[in-house]
Amino acid sequence: MGLPALEADYLFLAPLIAARLASQVAGVPVDVCERAEQVLAADKRVRVLMVMWAGDVFAARADRGLAQAVRQRWLVCLGLNNVGGQADARNSAAGPLLSQVHRALAGWKPEGCPNPLVRGTAAMAPTFTATKAVYPLGFEIPLSL
Repeated sequence: MGLPALEADYLFLAPLIAARLASQVAGVPVDVCERAEQVLAADKRVRVLMVMWAGDVFAARADRGLAQAVRQRWLVCLGLNNVGGQADARNSAAGPLLSQVHRALAGWKPEGCPNPLVRGTAAMAPTFTATKAVYPLGFEIPLSL
């Protein structure tokens, strides 16, 4: 038998992660997005956290493939606008916020989940343009279908 919340809504964690970040990382708006381009191009706020589903890693299968263990991967991107070209200034702004994101999510057990989120490999690399910096952090959570 799989996790009821996952069976009802495969992406049920997105609003839970967004709400957790909104309550734990003060002064930074949080949204859910579908693609990295939404962080890179569309958003113009000074700083923002974007939560995005980053796919799955499948593990064990049972019951003729009907039951499966899966590790859902989630990406939280910190987007900074108007950061200029100096890496030191960008990193000074990003570093403390990234630490807050890590503390908010690593080891946190979302409602309805038997396991906590853990840090994982981010599904994208940090990206820097003339005016924007995007710092991704990856998280994973073991679930059952």
